[in-house]
Amino acid sequence: MRYEEPPVTQRLLAQRLLALFALGWLLLNFPLLTLWDRGVLVAGLPVLPLVLFAGWAALIAAVAWICEADDEPD
Repeated sequence: MRYEEPPVTQRLLAQRLLALFALGWLLLNFPLLTLWDRGVLVAGLPVLPLVLFAGWAALIAAVAWICEADDEPD
């Protein structure tokens, strides 16, 4: 049985998703969340939940964009 290396596009996809995972981990990590934990209100809402939901939505959008991107050369 011979091991065949995955195509370059699959490796690139895996690297992008791993980088996005690391970015999400940093975004939702405690030390960075304390930057947003202030008594400031935006439109009557605390900043921390707004940043959490906006970051979460951005991560979901980035994963969808990366997974749906066409990496095949023309």
